[in-house]
Amino acid sequence: MDTALHFPLTGWIGSFFTGLSVGAIENLIVVIAAVKILISFAWMITIALQPTMGVAWHRFLAFFNIFFKRHADGRTSLGELQPITVDGKPLDFENVDELDEDAALGVGKVEDFTWKGLLDFTTCTECGRCQSQCPAWNTDKPLSPKLLVMTLRDHAHAKAPWLLASEEVRAGGIEAADGFRDETKAAVATEQLVGETGYDIRHPLQAYNPHGPDAVIDEDVLWSCTTCGACVEQCPVDIEHVDAIVDMRRYKNLIESAFPAELNGLFKNLEKNSNPWGLAPRLRMDWAKDLPFEVKQVGQDVEDLDEVDYLFWVGCAGAYEDRAKKTTRAVAELLDTAGVSFAVLGDGEACTGDSARRAGNEFLFQMLAQQNVETLNEVGATKIVVTCAHCFNTIKNEYPQLGGQYEVLHHTQLLNRLVREKRLTPVARPGESAQTGAASTGAKVTYHDPCYLGRHNQVYAPPRELLQILPGVEYAEMERSKEKSFCCGAGGARMWMEEKLGTRINTNRTEEALATGADRIAIGCPFCKVMLSDGLNAAIQDGKATDEVEVVDVAQMLLAAVRRGGGGGETTEVETPEPQPDPEPAPVA
Repeated sequence: MDTALHFPLTGWIGSFFTGLSVGAIENLIVVIAAVKILISFAWMITIALQPTMGVAWHRFLAFFNIFFKRHADGRTSLGELQPITVDGKPLDFENVDELDEDAALGVGKVEDFTWKGLLDFTTCTECGRCQSQCPAWNTDKPLSPKLLVMTLRDHAHAKAPWLLASEEVRAGGIEAADGFRDETKAAVATEQLVGETGYDIRHPLQAYNPHGPDAVIDEDVLWSCTTCGACVEQCPVDIEHVDAIVDMRRYKNLIESAFPAELNGLFKNLEKNSNPWGLAPRLRMDWAKDLPFEVKQVGQDVEDLDEVDYLFWVGCAGAYEDRAKKTTRAVAELLDTAGVSFAVLGDGEACTGDSARRAGNEFLFQMLAQQNVETLNEVGATKIVVTCAHCFNTIKNEYPQLGGQYEVLHHTQLLNRLVREKRLTPVARPGESAQTGAASTGAKVTYHDPCYLGRHNQVYAPPRELLQILPGVEYAEMERSKEKSFCCGAGGARMWMEEKLGTRINTNRTEEALATGADRIAIGCPFCKVMLSDGLNAAIQDGKATDEVEVVDVAQMLLAAVRRGGGGGETTEVETPEPQPDPEPAPVA
């Protein structure tokens, strides 16, 4: 058989070995293998002597970085944030006054990172998958998870000789340290890890400078992050980008009091009234007015939660924000229709602290979280249903750090279970008539994955199943969905900050949803509802969409379909009023 016919590009190489004996070929194989081994050893010695060779080290460190990932079950390092550590131990906030004055709260210098953080930086393969999925980078902002990690790695390598030097050498000062390279001296002389670099927004690479002299990373990089987790999800070696960003935010917040001005109002409102809007706690039950059934409150209508099936955690948005109130009412009506008993905390609820923690204000988060955990434990909460993806993640994953262990369900999970059990029965698609209002299922619907429900907690199927079982409805999936879903732009406390750089993340996502041809954009989080409603309003003003398109929660569409059939079969005798249209989204500034 002529090998040249089967391997036209490499077959000619075989002609060099024609006529050789079997023994000669075996000896040749040994020689070639020995040469390869020697080359490999030479390469290994080279990078061992030059640890700053960057990407080469991932071949040795990737295994260890993956092995030491946060979750032993192998899932990505998302969900809960890690608490502040001092000397390698979680900070005890009850004894915070006993801390040394020099104790670092968060990360202000590269040496403040944990050993896992430093291992992350050195393990980077520079593949760019994190950058390609980052919503900030894709909307012309300076944040690139890849460049962030590479810059921190290079800065750590440049500063390492100084940190490892003897006390005598370091006492002599930077100028007297003759044995150090210029890169080391520059890295040591840099005053801030995060600060103003004077970069040009047209040249985002200037926002990263491992050798200073003013700052290593520009503050715009730090505050552009939505903590959506796309970078962590895509990383092949499990680098924890979000943890590094939040740790640097903590230092800016708690030590330097340097954070975006918009967050001042958020922090003050959370401290004073335990909600981001600063509204009075007595208004938390306004959403339940005029409902045709009683909404029980713990402490007034029921003594403890043993008397009901679930605690319904309404959340700040669900209690105060007009668009989110529609979702709260819809979930309450569906639970009542299905015969599921529930109670709420009313003015006993406080913000879960999600935005405070991800903005770097760990003290404020601890205050709110400890207050909520004490309340939940006091009333005997065991099963909790929530409508906000951020509340869902915080209570489910972060409250256990403070002694709060609960079974937490997102409302789409519980409603999907009730439909499967035939306790709720959706029927033919309701039309847009006075009987059902505008919150119908629509002829064609697409679904936006909330980051803190999807990527952070792997809840993808329940909301889609609810939409796909609605008779007469065509479901259309967006190109970026599930693990690769694009953020709405509200996470990481970005909900409370104006988007001044690049283009708007919510506009980008809304245009993708409109491209599916759907006349209903379904969501499962009040933050997403606000952001996509604003994006839709901008698209309508620009003539890219019509008034017939709406952003509605999955629960609203399910309620419209259930009402069309008169309820959930034999499980209810209550005749509920018809749903009302969502208010028009507020115009974009």
